[in-house]
Amino acid sequence: MRSETRLKGAEGARKARQDGQETREALLRAAEEEFAAKGYAMASAREICRRAGANAALLSRYFGSKETMYRIVAKRLFGDLGAPLATLAQKASVAGWRAAFAEWVDDMLFMTLPTKREQKLCAALFRHEVTSPTRFHREFKEMFGRPVHESLRALLAMKVADAEELDLWVASVWAQVAAYALADEKWHDAFRPKGASRRAWAERVARHVCQTVFAALDARKGGVAGNG
Repeated sequence: MRSETRLKGAEGARKARQDGQETREALLRAAEEEFAAKGYAMASAREICRRAGANAALLSRYFGSKETMYRIVAKRLFGDLGAPLATLAQKASVAGWRAAFAEWVDDMLFMTLPTKREQKLCAALFRHEVTSPTRFHREFKEMFGRPVHESLRALLAMKVADAEELDLWVASVWAQVAAYALADEKWHDAFRPKGASRRAWAERVARHVCQTVFAALDARKGGVAGNG
């Protein structure tokens, strides 16, 4: 009898942990949607719980506050999203420079013209952080934005030696790509050529950005060394 009681107790504890994990995950997914839709300031803890189908008290139990939940959601969404871009310059050679630069542009555009749920949520959260920065803005910038930005700078530095000119090149390329990140997908759709899918159009835009940069670099006084 005691053995049976212990088994029932263990099973109950296991089920409670599982239920708790499922509820916590449901709250996080609901928070991702709410923060992406409204931004941190306008997001409602009550609405997050409604989306998750959870009791309002559980948000405090699992996360403590909306602020803590927002920080967890941002880190969970962004995570290592920019890691491949951040390491591109480390792997690039002069001979393979163009391919590395094209990969940077291509990956950035696909992050900012998203097709997957997580990418869409990241893009939306990024827009909110840029237009209505939260107290966590600096942390997010350091976590995601700076490594990606520095990778772009390192790539362009392989072709542009002058520091002042390099600043201009970095700013110009970053601005072209960031413009897509700050626009809602409905805005993109309004001006995308009829019949072109989002993915196909993103590929064409990426190629055009690269071709423009390559041509401008080649036309610089003294040209650019190598064809990589």
